[in-house]
Amino acid sequence: MSDRRFSRRRFISSASVAITLPMLPSLLYTRRAGAATCTPVKRFVAYHFPNGHHMVEHLPTGTGSGAAWTLPPMLAAMQDLKSELTFVSGLENQQRRREIGDHAIGGGALLTARKPTANQPLTSMSVDQAIGDALMGCRGIHSLQLGTHNVGPADSFGTYYTRSISWRAPSVANADGTMSYPVGAATPLGKEIDPLKAFDRLFAGTDIGASTADAERRRALRKSVLDAIVPHGAWLRARLNPADTAKVDELFTGIRSLEMELAGSAVPASCTKPAAPVRTTDFTTQLDYMHNLMAIALQCDLTRVITFMMGDALNNRSLSFIPEVAAVGGDAGDHAVSHHASDAALIAKFRAMVLWKMGQIAGFLRKLKGIQDADGQPLLNNTLVWISSELSDGDRHNHDDIPILLAGRMGGLVTPDRHLRFPTSRDYTKVKTFGDFFITLLSLFDVRTTAFGDDGKEAIVWNR
Repeated sequence: MSDRRFSRRRFISSASVAITLPMLPSLLYTRRAGAATCTPVKRFVAYHFPNGHHMVEHLPTGTGSGAAWTLPPMLAAMQDLKSELTFVSGLENQQRRREIGDHAIGGGALLTARKPTANQPLTSMSVDQAIGDALMGCRGIHSLQLGTHNVGPADSFGTYYTRSISWRAPSVANADGTMSYPVGAATPLGKEIDPLKAFDRLFAGTDIGASTADAERRRALRKSVLDAIVPHGAWLRARLNPADTAKVDELFTGIRSLEMELAGSAVPASCTKPAAPVRTTDFTTQLDYMHNLMAIALQCDLTRVITFMMGDALNNRSLSFIPEVAAVGGDAGDHAVSHHASDAALIAKFRAMVLWKMGQIAGFLRKLKGIQDADGQPLLNNTLVWISSELSDGDRHNHDDIPILLAGRMGGLVTPDRHLRFPTSRDYTKVKTFGDFFITLLSLFDVRTTAFGDDGKEAIVWNR
């Protein structure tokens, strides 16, 4: 499915004095109470890979920092990146509510920390959207949702939760300055899976090679269009009933956010526009294109929040191109092989599949580490990449002890080269959860909340 939200960049590139009324509330983003300041730059990327971990080889040896811990075999491709990694283990996310539909439950709860509602878009806001709201007005696109296909089956809960990890849902700015994210009617933010369309969304109507004077003239022209629209707000309000007035007020709030985006739309000198990708059906090429686009979107400060799905939850894409998988032969479906049931041949293939996925993620992290940010530091320094899957173990389908791998320092707010292990327990008054993790994450973006998802009730220290 395509991204149904309003594309500000597309609007800015072709803005005219005609606007359409009314506009749906879910298409508008407003600056939230407790919003983060725009400097220093802080970025967030949530990277999902499908069908779980090979857990017997996915937990580090030792805990602590530096030489006290070692990367597990499944992260061998990231050895040169260890100094940039934080491994968090022991957290639970919906194990206590497990039922048939594990992939959809895990996918729906991945960034919301809330068990999804079967076959209904009813949940709470995902953490990436809460961060995007906090950063709204800092730079360009509120948040970017990308992936490689839309094939996730229903898995008893509907395709909402196997194909989407990013959700718009209610949020409440409380009088004490905290934010609340209650369950309610929600919108799954469809991801762009075509690298060329993603490229067009990021760069259509822009000319990174233009002179500063040309760029300023272009921004001034677009702002003049908005200036022509805004004065008509009072005229409209005087002729509308209260309900329609509320819709118009929301629309003009969105227009003001466009003005804020225009004010910050200058592309940094460190940004280099890439060549447009070529449409391809080859998965590895598509994945590389998407990695490049995400890196350049962050470097050019076109967005500061990205969610990426390497593959849909429960998908059964053939990974027969992996040499170790082909050597074993037989079924090469991503999901089918994850159900190895301790069969040696299937385990060998599943292990090779997860190793390949981790190698691809390592390549993306190296891109971020190798790109110079506007402050002269590696792009990864001012970024936090959050990496996980909808399940803990791919064969067991469990939702406890789900690893979270973090990469980056987020401007010094995160101290890497550590393994933090929280105690695993079936005493759910003691176990720590994804919701607790996200309360701390939001605080790093200056968003205060006392609860998140079903079970998040307290901040936990994982960043220091």
